[in-house]
Amino acid sequence: MPNVRTQCREAYTPRTISKAVLKALVEALVDFKPGLPTTSRKIKARAISAGKSTELEGPECWKVTDPHSLAELENVRVELLLASTDHRKCELHVEFRSGQILLSVSDIETSWGKSVFEDTRVLLSELGISSKGFNARLRKAYGLLDIFQNVLLALAMAVFAVWLTGRRTIYLYASLALFVAGVMPALTRSYHFFSPPRKTPIFQETVAKARNFP
Repeated sequence: MPNVRTQCREAYTPRTISKAVLKALVEALVDFKPGLPTTSRKIKARAISAGKSTELEGPECWKVTDPHSLAELENVRVELLLASTDHRKCELHVEFRSGQILLSVSDIETSWGKSVFEDTRVLLSELGISSKGFNARLRKAYGLLDIFQNVLLALAMAVFAVWLTGRRTIYLYASLALFVAGVMPALTRSYHFFSPPRKTPIFQETVAKARNFP
């Protein structure tokens, strides 16, 4: 009978964080959920930059970024394996990329997956890794504008047509607001095409400020 695998995933707004936070994350995961009846625990980290890949295992694996230039890091992944038996295990991954921070938990017949996922979400929030501030809400709203761009433009034209028939100022303002909201994503993409945003490092030595929007 094949093993049953369940997965939970969540992506967060990319941001530059300090190496001290990476160390704190590894240290917290070393003793993560001590009450679980595990037979083995294994933590490791992997870092990838241009032409170089390093991997370390154990409580000191947060040093995996040391051989790399922080400005050239492309991917840093922290993995925690919690095993009940050879065939029953729960894998936790926290991955840092330039485009996103990703949390994923894969559970194979341990029934720990959901609690591991939820407790890790709390941990990432406490460490300041998962962004839940104003910028994160603004990015989410901007993403919705991008999705519904054509709908907003169509509504703008419809409301403008209503204004032409009735000449009520409120319809004109509503039409302009919908039009501006609809064209914002296209204007931003055009701006980034002619002036590409500078790549922001995944990690730096000291605490970093959040990225600017958008």
